[in-house]
Amino acid sequence: MTKNSCAPRRRRAAGASCAPRRRPEAGVTLVELLIATFLLALILLAIAPLFITSVKSNYAANEYTSIHNIARDRLEQLMSLPFNDPQLAPTTGTANDLPSNLPDPATGVPSATSPRNTLSVTYAVTNFTETAPPTGSKWIFTAVPAGSGWDFKRIDVTVTSSSFNTPSGLGIGARTARVSGFIRNPSPGLP
Repeated sequence: MTKNSCAPRRRRAAGASCAPRRRPEAGVTLVELLIATFLLALILLAIAPLFITSVKSNYAANEYTSIHNIARDRLEQLMSLPFNDPQLAPTTGTANDLPSNLPDPATGVPSATSPRNTLSVTYAVTNFTETAPPTGSKWIFTAVPAGSGWDFKRIDVTVTSSSFNTPSGLGIGARTARVSGFIRNPSPGLP
């Protein structure tokens, strides 16, 4: 006689079943699976804003680095010019150095169908004279108008990015980088 066999009807207790006994199963039920999925969804929803913030921060840092590099490059170009070059004449600001559209990848030339350039590069040149300080004081620099004698030229280069106005922009806002450099007049005091 087998262990799971049912005793004859007369020896069975009243209400006892003749069905074989079930062993406990080693697995997950549908309810446990739904609870686990719900908890996972809650955790993912809680950390999703962190990923979005991280993407925006990385994009902003990349753009800051790019516009700063462009500003430094333009400043180096201007500082390598001779001190009396017409580009270094005193100005309050220049128009954007860059074309309004990016170059077409196929031709390398900006066209009307090319994407809009979101960067603008401007620079200003100011002449200064220096005044010898009394002993123990700081040097005094005074801005002078064009045509006057000067000792230094200060070049301020400003690069502005406005990618927030483009379809591909992340809507973070405009960024600006400004760098400055000085050029000493080889003949101080002369215009």
